[in-house]
Amino acid sequence: MEYHDNTLCITHAEVTDGIMTKPTLDYYVSKGTIKVVRRGCFGTPALYDVMTFPPKYKAEIKKRHTDPEAQAKARAFIDTIVIDNAAAAYYEGVSIEGARGLSDEKRMLYTNSASILNACRARLAEAAAEQRKVGKSRRVKLSDFWAAVAKHLPRVADIYPHSLPENPRVLQRKYNEFFKGGEPHYEVLISGKFRNKNAARVATKEQIALITKFIGYHTNLDCVEVAEYYNTVAATFGWPEITPRTVWDWAQKYGWAVNPGRMGAKAYLNQMGMQVKRFAPTAPLLYWTLDGWVAELYYKKHGKRGTTYCNRLTVVVVLDPFNKYPIGYAVGEHECSGLIKEALRNAVNHTAELFGRRYRATQLQSDNYAIKKMLPIYGAVADHVTPAEVGNAKAKVIEPYFKYINHKYAKKCSGNWSGYGITARKESQPNMDWLNAHKGQIPEEAEVRAQVDSIIAAERAAKREAYMAGFTKIPADRLLPMTTESYLLTFGEETGYKNALEGSGLNIRLLGERRTYDSFDLEFRKYAHIRWNVKYDPDNLQEVLAVSDEGDIRFMLEEKYAQPMALADRRAGDAEELQRVRDFNKDLKRAVIEYDMEATEIVRDSLLRHPDLDNPYAKSLITDGRGQNKDRKSQYRLEYTDVTDEAQFEESAGAGAASTRDLY
Repeated sequence: MEYHDNTLCITHAEVTDGIMTKPTLDYYVSKGTIKVVRRGCFGTPALYDVMTFPPKYKAEIKKRHTDPEAQAKARAFIDTIVIDNAAAAYYEGVSIEGARGLSDEKRMLYTNSASILNACRARLAEAAAEQRKVGKSRRVKLSDFWAAVAKHLPRVADIYPHSLPENPRVLQRKYNEFFKGGEPHYEVLISGKFRNKNAARVATKEQIALITKFIGYHTNLDCVEVAEYYNTVAATFGWPEITPRTVWDWAQKYGWAVNPGRMGAKAYLNQMGMQVKRFAPTAPLLYWTLDGWVAELYYKKHGKRGTTYCNRLTVVVVLDPFNKYPIGYAVGEHECSGLIKEALRNAVNHTAELFGRRYRATQLQSDNYAIKKMLPIYGAVADHVTPAEVGNAKAKVIEPYFKYINHKYAKKCSGNWSGYGITARKESQPNMDWLNAHKGQIPEEAEVRAQVDSIIAAERAAKREAYMAGFTKIPADRLLPMTTESYLLTFGEETGYKNALEGSGLNIRLLGERRTYDSFDLEFRKYAHIRWNVKYDPDNLQEVLAVSDEGDIRFMLEEKYAQPMALADRRAGDAEELQRVRDFNKDLKRAVIEYDMEATEIVRDSLLRHPDLDNPYAKSLITDGRGQNKDRKSQYRLEYTDVTDEAQFEESAGAGAASTRDLY
């Protein structure tokens, strides 16, 4: 459950998981009883307004989700929390008696506390802005706000341990003290036994701190404005006035510290931060990186309001930096978890095309889009997953690759090329007047998809030979095959219904056709009571994966081999496949007999220790029909030897003994 546009919502999966059937949900939605807050799409679940559900279903929702509103509100608040790096730096620099600093635990608690108070400040600002927007004069009721935040704090602490008080009034006083004067006072959160000594240390740098704060202000004040504002404060404290030249000197001296505020953290790190020098992987499959590329290729889309001509597709590319080989890709209207999954599916399948079987990568660098949801898939595709640093484009080698693709291939599609981007020089961009005059030549979506396919095909063709040659350089311990089971578990399609084992096997309808699957693993027969979820590969229906509801029991099944009834239809391989069935049945019978023998011995030994037991049913377990103790183990062996699999097969097949033996 979650809040969406200030509405408490429940997902489609949560509703259909025992609360309401899908047909019932569709009925109420079609009537307009249940309100759809967000429609579902590939990778994004549908959301429904909880308050619009009929009373009995609403009661079930509250029964299953204890205090669902509180949980959803707490989660919504947690999602707004961003770690305050300035706070982290401040508490890192705190010294105690000039000898030691705060412990790691204290620094974490204080940093998280500052970050939570920042989130409170942002929520209050949003509420005030919203009220101004709708023309309400009533101010935010602070008592209610702080009561709600205090209620969230225990759940917040599960993710962000903090030192904030859970009493609403005390929490509000701490907030006001922290933001006194408009700026955060990090020393307020420090325990009293540390605060005074730290504050004294900071006070010695008060003038420098003030001038650098003005210089680094996000509105990019010039030297004259900084001097003016500083001198206003200086007059209050009795400090001497400064000139704009002094401001300029301080700006040069402390540029390393103030430029993040003026440039933005991302631009600052890209320009001033130290970059790591790296070399390309020494062999294929050692390192993959993926990202989304909004293809610089226009296509036209026909809608209710007419035709638009500036639409662009998104291409998720999985790149192997060994020789910048596009090992996987997928094309869609926008980046989503489903499109990323499809690109990874294409990658592992392409390894099979190149090397004869599917392989995993040793390491995968991903972006941070839907990282929590995608981690299981990333983990199935690679041994190590290393998300790229947020906001650091230079950390992703795939970013320059997209520029290369745009220049080498997309630019040649002159009829619908959209250009290099808004920061590029005008003379290097396409002639927009020409594009507008010839917009009728802009292709349909299917044609642009074909253009992308052609670009990837050209890249692969140019680099395939070198990429395959590098396969021999992969260290043996880094060569990671992907089993069919792992592939189907990660990328397999689902039938949408469950199947139970029958005498003929697992009978499944796939792609409109009835198919039968079975396993030669004896263990599969021990789970005949389970109704299986079936995962399959549409491109290869010879094998499927049977998975229990919990996912802890899995078996690979192969499509059953069909034996001919008529002698004249006999084919090469029929006899071998029949022998596999005979051997399996023989092993199954042996397993059953051995289990029964073992159970009989255990029961016999147990009952013989109690000769006073006067129970006819118990006695029958250790005696024959004449009341005599019998060597059951020897009898089982004899019975097993006397019964042949051939006879059983002939009986089940309904064929004459002579003809069956002649054929097989």
